Amino acid sequence: MDWLVKDLELSNYSDIPSLFDKDGTAYKIFGDEPATLIFIHGVGMCGEIWQPQVEHFSKDYRVITYDFLGHGKSVLKKDKLTLEDYVTQLYNLVNEIGVTNFSLIGHSMGAIIAVAFALKYPRKVDTLIPINIVFKRTKKAQDDVIMRAKDVFKSQQITNISQTLERWFKNKTSPDDLLKINNVRSWLNNTSPKAYAEAYYLFATSDRVFVNNLSNLQPPVLYLTGSEDPNSTSLMSEQMAQETPNSWSDSIESEAHMMAYISAKKVNSIIEHFLNNTTNTTK
Repeated sequence: MDWLVKDLELSNYSDIPSLFDKDGTAYKIFGDEPATLIFIHGVGMCGEIWQPQVEHFSKDYRVITYDFLGHGKSVLKKDKLTLEDYVTQLYNLVNEIGVTNFSLIGHSMGAIIAVAFALKYPRKVDTLIPINIVFKRTKKAQDDVIMRAKDVFKSQQITNISQTLERWFKNKTSPDDLLKINNVRSWLNNTSPKAYAEAYYLFATSDRVFVNNLSNLQPPVLYLTGSEDPNSTSLMSEQMAQETPNSWSDSIESEAHMMAYISAKKVNSIIEHFLNNTTNTTK
């Protein structure tokens, strides 16, 4: 099949053309193994942020990345998006391409979408890995995020990118680190401010959406974050794991919000170990 990509090299990820479902969602599929992993990026990013995971996991899994609403090459069809809109986007995508069961890995806003999807469609999700997810922010922390979202709505510009990158990549200064940070800066600069504001406002107001609901999660769950992430803290992941059956939490020392991209080897090894040791993943 012409949409299968094998032996991916990290350098040519962006050269591989996106496919589009009937709703205008841009996606890519790598590998042809029976077990499937789907990755969901965060606000201001696109599927390309997962290129280190694609390179690592597509040898043993079919890996799917996609751009969520208004990001990357995916269309934004309406204003005032809800979390349900992002869940429906993924549901329509997997139905159209015929993927019935998969492991779901989401980062930040993508982690919120992943948990919401698993709650609504439990039979589709074999294992669930929310990375750098937020949960029960303090009122001040939530107000700060809401204010940043409102600033983007008002100015129609993605503001304070340098400060954002400082939070996301704490103490990352090697030449390779700086190259990756510049990639992320470029993705932020190329994101539609309108789509960013819609997603970011929802991200700002969704950290309590799962309160009293996590006990209903059915798949094995790994909540994963970094010890240096000031907003998606280790305590948040621990609290979510305490409320979720058949779940674990882990925190990677000296890593911050974008650890899955900038320190992929650390993150990939933990994901791989979890996938290999959970009974619901067929491999």
